[in-house]
Amino acid sequence: MKPTSPLPLVAVLVFTCGWVLPLQAAGPADAKQSGSGAVERLVDAPQPKPYYAWPSSPPAGCPFAKSDTLVGIAFTGRHAEYTGADTWYPSWAADGNLYSPWTDGNVNGLGSGSGGENATTGHATILGDDPLHLVVTNQGVFKSSPRPYEGRYPCGSLVYDGVWYYGTYCLHPSGSVTHEGALYNWPWLGPFVGFRWSADFGKTWTQTPCTPEKPLFGEHALKGEPVKISAPHFVDFGRNMEHSPDGKAYLVAQGSSDGGNRRFAYNSWITADDVYLIRVTPSIANMNDASKYEFFAGHDAQGNPVWTGDFQKIRPVAEWRDHMGCVTMTYNPGLKKYLMCVTDGGTTVSRYNTYVLESDRVTGPWKLVTHMSNFGEQAYFVNLPSKFINKDDGRGLWLCYAANFSSGWGGTTFKSQPPGSRYGMCLQEIRLLKPGEDASPDLLHSPANIARTAEVTVSSTHPDYSAGGAVDGVVGGYPDHIEREWASRGERDTAMIRLTWPAPQTINRVLLFDRPNDLDQVTSGMLIFSDGSTISTGALPDNAQKGLEVSFVPKTVQWLIFAVNRTKPGTQNIGLSEIAVFAVQP
Repeated sequence: MKPTSPLPLVAVLVFTCGWVLPLQAAGPADAKQSGSGAVERLVDAPQPKPYYAWPSSPPAGCPFAKSDTLVGIAFTGRHAEYTGADTWYPSWAADGNLYSPWTDGNVNGLGSGSGGENATTGHATILGDDPLHLVVTNQGVFKSSPRPYEGRYPCGSLVYDGVWYYGTYCLHPSGSVTHEGALYNWPWLGPFVGFRWSADFGKTWTQTPCTPEKPLFGEHALKGEPVKISAPHFVDFGRNMEHSPDGKAYLVAQGSSDGGNRRFAYNSWITADDVYLIRVTPSIANMNDASKYEFFAGHDAQGNPVWTGDFQKIRPVAEWRDHMGCVTMTYNPGLKKYLMCVTDGGTTVSRYNTYVLESDRVTGPWKLVTHMSNFGEQAYFVNLPSKFINKDDGRGLWLCYAANFSSGWGGTTFKSQPPGSRYGMCLQEIRLLKPGEDASPDLLHSPANIARTAEVTVSSTHPDYSAGGAVDGVVGGYPDHIEREWASRGERDTAMIRLTWPAPQTINRVLLFDRPNDLDQVTSGMLIFSDGSTISTGALPDNAQKGLEVSFVPKTVQWLIFAVNRTKPGTQNIGLSEIAVFAVQP
């Protein structure tokens, strides 16, 4: 959320139009018409569900058939965020702790940055069994030169039998590149260098014998050439690799094989065409010896996987030209499934799409669980830590990711969607849906509610409250979940909230819910629209048990304001529990 800023007098509102999910009205007698021709009525607040499915919207040409056993991902709304750094790939060690790389930010006051001659990569221990109450500690950094490249970043990380293997890869030519008038972040994927290792959980390290000039698999990309194994990530087989099918460590990596006549940044840290699979028996002697690795080389005539020691014979385990990107994989023992998380990074600084694939075998074939457009809205380094998989049925998990690193670049601002998405280590509780399981969105969570896609600014915010709470799709707040509402800081008839969209929207209905307490209440307000029109509103029902629905002739606007005109005597911090705006559908 951007810092709060003063606004003209405004009020919070919710619009609905076109096809709409039905709201239960309090009754025809409660409907009344304002002087502006708008119609008001009271509606019941939707009852929250335990989880809501993220809409799956794969683009045309998706090569993966839909899964018939896992049909979507739903979010419970429970989330936690830690640190001010990204690149978190937790590995579950035999001692029960998680160990992870990190970089480009700070952990407990210690900073790391992976660009330039003095590039460093961070490491940390994550303590705790509850994702909502973890402790990140024992942070440290390690310096490794990227030369002749410009960046050297963390990738595959594994703690096995007390040894921590920590991989790094190179990026080029810069973290900020302008090409044909467009901005890019690290558009060229460089080679995977190799693994440093620690036998004391990160207290001391031994550097890899491999270098960026002489990397483990011999690939080079100083001029943007395609690479196959650049940023590999270990398949998460559970605690101390307990579910490895053969005792070997497997790694997945995004890459490309075709570099001719391609778009700029076709093969970057977050964009690719293919996913490749390799395996090795983990040991200090083996990890930096290319001859110890086997490479997936396709399937034979009977559909069995083929493995080879010849790097030149490597073949993708999954492919989707211009739609692959950073990839991770986790084995889910409850479902006996492999889950692959892929992020399609667009232009490297745009909104990102994340999708999840499933298979009974680590080598595929792969089926689509969900394709989440604009997840985050810019989520990346997405993975599923095996430690937090529900042991009963395997359908309860936690997504780990970072988000929105380039918000504000080029004037584009990203929302925290779902709430809790930010730069750092983000954890979101999810559920894998089975066929027939209903996780359809209610009205406030439906795609028609465009309030959730707007940039929100307010006149002020009370400490510990958030302007984003007014557009999170939940009518709630004080006393148990104050993050679910917006409360101003000591304002009454001067409070206002503004919703702004990147492009004009046609709307015809707004829904407003008061704060859910007996003290603060809006008794009148005004909706102000970017087309110059205004609508005066009556009182919002106290306690947010019901909302005020305002319907009007469709308007095409790019922003609207809800300004509070009057409040109930005794009001101290006026605000809104929720505002929803619904666009007219064709």
